[in-house]
Parts: sequence; C-alpha cells; structure tokens
Amino acid sequence: MAEISTLAVVRCLGGFSLDLRGLPVRRWRAGKARTLFLYLLINRGRTVDRDELHAALWPDRTRSAGSSSLKVAKHAVQQILSEQQAAGEQPAAEIVFNEYGYSLKLHDAWLDFEELERLCNEGHRATARSDLHAAAEYYRRALALHTGDFLPGETADWVREQRDWVRSLALGAADFLLQEALDRGELPEVIDMCRRTLDIDPYQEDVYRTLIQVHGELGQLGQARSWYKLCCARMSDGLDIDVSPDTQRLLERVLRTQDAPARTAAQTSGQRITST
Repeated sequence: MAEISTLAVVRCLGGFSLDLRGLPVRRWRAGKARTLFLYLLINRGRTVDRDELHAALWPDRTRSAGSSSLKVAKHAVQQILSEQQAAGEQPAAEIVFNEYGYSLKLHDAWLDFEELERLCNEGHRATARSDLHAAAEYYRRALALHTGDFLPGETADWVREQRDWVRSLALGAADFLLQEALDRGELPEVIDMCRRTLDIDPYQEDVYRTLIQVHGELGQLGQARSWYKLCCARMSDGLDIDVSPDTQRLLERVLRTQDAPARTAAQTSGQRITST
C-alpha cells in the first residue's frame, strides 16, 4: 500500500494503530484513555455528552455527580496526543471540550474504515452509471483495506455495531467482485473471491455452493467434497443449523455428473475386453 501523507493515520481494521506526524503512538496509559479516544473517533464530527461517554466507557457503573473519571481519561488522551506535537505546531489530533461534552478533532487525517466506506460509495456510484470497470477497481481497493475485523478483540456494543457495518461494506464489495468474475468465467478468480468472502463471513452458504459447483466443473471432486464438509461443520458449530437441501443436492449432482464419464469409459473398456 502506498505511503499515506497526512498528519494522522488511524487503522482499526485487523488491529488498532495510530500514527501522528509519521510517528506511531506506542503506549496508551492505564485506564480508559484508549477507549475514550476510540469512542470519540467513531463519533467524530459530533459533540458527545458526558452521560453518553460515561455509559460507553463504564457501562456497569452508575455515574456520580462528582466523578472525575472522564476528566482523568480525557487528560490522559491529551497527554498522549501532545507528545507527538512540537511547540507551535498545529496538533494532529485533539479533544475539544465545551459545555455540552467532548469531541475529537483530527487535522488532515486518514482512517482506514472511513476510506473503505468512501471507496464502496464510489463503487456504488460507478455501478449506477454502468461503469463496471471503475466499480470493480473501487471495490478491489476497498476490499484490500479490510485486513481483518474492525477493532478485533473489543466487545463493547458500540464496537460491534461499527464492526458489523464495516463487515457489510466489505461483503458487498466481495459480492460484486465475485459476480464479476463469474460473468467473465474466470473460475480461479471465482475461487479466490469465494475464499475472500468466507474470510469475512464464514457462514455464507451460497458461497460454499459456488465453490462446490466451480470445483465440480474443474473436475476437482475432492475439493468439492471438502467445501461441503466445511460448510456442514460451520453451519452446525457456528449457527446450530444443518446445511440446506439445495447444498446437499448440488453436491450429489456434481458427483453424479462427474462420475458419469468415468462409468462410460469403464463400460466401454469392459466391452472391448469382452470382445477380444
């Protein structure tokens, strides 16, 4: 990926990192400093009131009127951000406080999940004007950014909500590219896109059916059976459901279709032996 020339670079896909003026922030102080920064980052562009922030950072604790926990977290974030700033320089990032609450200001910033969303939006617009070549390029660039889930390991509801949204965007991009590869008949590319889709969401049963069909067409019956078995295991273990009858029938049809030429060849060979 090309070097990004901005004051602040934030990555949340596949793991969290923050670079300010080209230098990584390596240490976050104890407490809720990192969580406060992330919550304000997700809600960038609006002022978040103190009650909402307290509920997000301390969901199991009732806020008391004299609590200073939020101020302590805010001060810790400001210290972390100021360490990357020389005297007289414009801050790359800062927390702004007013009577209504807190907001995060990032100056000249690049965020991987916002860039992914922007590229997907460009892909939608290109599709709407029937420029499928441009749409595919936008979606490829978007999918390349999705190196993993949004803030993996974080379990707060507000993180899960953002994670699901980003995942849905990545799945939309993958689906477009998969359909495009199918339309072109590029079977190896279809397989790659199916695998990429399952990396994002391993419970897409229709994608397993595509893999079974494609490997069947390529005569790779062992691979077709393996994808069927993996589909069964994931549906059972992850969703506590059985694979659909459509998936079962597809595998049976693939195996039957591919076995037919072999049976015909064996019968022909047997006839030749008998005649001799």
